[in-house]
Amino acid sequence: ARRRVSNDSGAYDTDPRKPGYALPSSSPRTMAATPTPEEGKYKDIPSILPLAPGGVYAVKWEQREKWAQCIETPEVPYTPPLGEPNPDNPLCFFEVRSGGYYLGRVVFELKADTHPITSENFLKLCEYRCFAGTMFKVFPGNWIRGGDFTELDDIVYDPNDDVDFFDFASLLPDAAPGGQSIYSNPETGPYFDDEAMDTYTHDAAGILTMFNPGSANCNGSQFMITYPRVEPEVLDGSHVAFGQVVEGWNVLMALEQLGDARQEGLTFQRITLEQCGVLRYGKDGV
Repeated sequence: ARRRVSNDSGAYDTDPRKPGYALPSSSPRTMAATPTPEEGKYKDIPSILPLAPGGVYAVKWEQREKWAQCIETPEVPYTPPLGEPNPDNPLCFFEVRSGGYYLGRVVFELKADTHPITSENFLKLCEYRCFAGTMFKVFPGNWIRGGDFTELDDIVYDPNDDVDFFDFASLLPDAAPGGQSIYSNPETGPYFDDEAMDTYTHDAAGILTMFNPGSANCNGSQFMITYPRVEPEVLDGSHVAFGQVVEGWNVLMALEQLGDARQEGLTFQRITLEQCGVLRYGKDGV
């Protein structure tokens, strides 16, 4: 297993859930506690510029050479929005890294009791490590979006590394842009149909829902996780909610501050799902 080094003492640490640990610098693809110029990502910094006399201003976003700092992930009040987790439902997890620093683990309950098809798709993508190396887009006040395994973090991702990544370029050379579902086939295409669309509403934080490109029955690999100020009418009736966050909500809330207010998904730090997997399979093996 890959060894990790603590930011505090410099001693090697194998605990993958210790906040703030970073990858050792022995490999050109790993990240040190302080990102190097090659590893770091430029930050978008707003500058207020006058456009005309009379107090009319605009915000210009510039890239400045300022390396990312490890953000804090304090505990925040949170209750799973879909109620107490069903012990017969599957649990999946993500390991989240931002700006090169490990932030923590996020655990999801998949509502296989109400959405078996959608849950199986997400579970298998986690089981096969398809989300490992993918990146988050943040839309402050609305949601986080992820799951595009055709656009990977080239710093963290390396199919030849000792971490088990899904090598989509070799295994799925004709993968649909933006990713595809496990049900993809030449007859039906890369997506699968909406399932039980009206079972849950998007009226709270921490709801796991499918992303689609704006058309019905176009569910692939991408997903969204709602933030507290999300407006239900924006997602209800067009996106399938099928799960909820049950652990690690503080990690996702900390990421909201990194989002671009223009709602384009851009982030001040590179946010990566370093690893993913299954903690518990459902009662029916889903």
